[in-house]
Amino acid sequence: MSTRSSPSRNVLATKSEGTNDAAPVSSNRGSGIRRVVLPEPLPPPSEGLAAALSFLEGVASRRMCREELRSWIDRNLVHTGYMARPWRIQEPLFGALPADKHCSAFLPEIPPTDETAAILVRTRARVVGYLRGLLQSPVDDRFLSAAIFAGRVRRVVVGDSMQWVPRPRSHDILSDIVMSLFVSDILGQREFYAQNLCICDTCGRVRFDPEPPQRDKCFFC
Repeated sequence: MSTRSSPSRNVLATKSEGTNDAAPVSSNRGSGIRRVVLPEPLPPPSEGLAAALSFLEGVASRRMCREELRSWIDRNLVHTGYMARPWRIQEPLFGALPADKHCSAFLPEIPPTDETAAILVRTRARVVGYLRGLLQSPVDDRFLSAAIFAGRVRRVVVGDSMQWVPRPRSHDILSDIVMSLFVSDILGQREFYAQNLCICDTCGRVRFDPEPPQRDKCFFC
C-alpha cells in the first residue's frame, strides 16, 4: 500500500518517478523529500483600510443605504476624530472630474434611480479607478499627491513615530472622503500595496493576495 500523501494535501510529498514537481526542494537533498513553501499570510488590515474596503463591499453588494452610509461615516471618521460630520453627502456626475475616464468602467449599465444609490455607485467607481492606477505601468499615483496637497491626509506624531492619518473635510465629495482612508494607508505601507493589491477589471472588486493568478481578475468573474 502506498503511503504517499493525497495531491490535494501535498504539503510534504514523496518524490515519484516520472514527475516534474516544481516545488522548492528542502536542504536535505538526500532524503528525496520535497517541501512546498506556502506564502506567508497577510497581516490583518489597518482600521482605515478595513473601513475603506467595507465601504466598497457594501456598495457592491447593495447593502449600503443612506442610514448605513451615515453610520459608516460616523463610526470610521467622525467618532475617530478624523473629520466633522458632513452636513451633506455629495458626489458630482461623471464627466466632472479629469480622472473619470479611468473610472467609468465600473458604473452600472443602468444608473440607479435612487439619489443615494446613484451617489454611492459613482463614488465606488471613482475610488476603484484611482486605485487601479497603482497597477498600471507606469504607475499612476497622482491621487496620492492630490490628497496630500489638499490636506485630506496629514502626518502626525503617534508615540515615537510619524504616521499618516486621514483628514477629510466635511464639505469634501464622498469619493475624496473614502480615498483619504486608502491614501493614509498606502502612504504608510506602499510596498504592501505594490506586492499584494488586486483589482478585478470586470467588477472592480478590490482585494489583497500575495500570490494571485492575475492581479486584474477575481474569483467571481
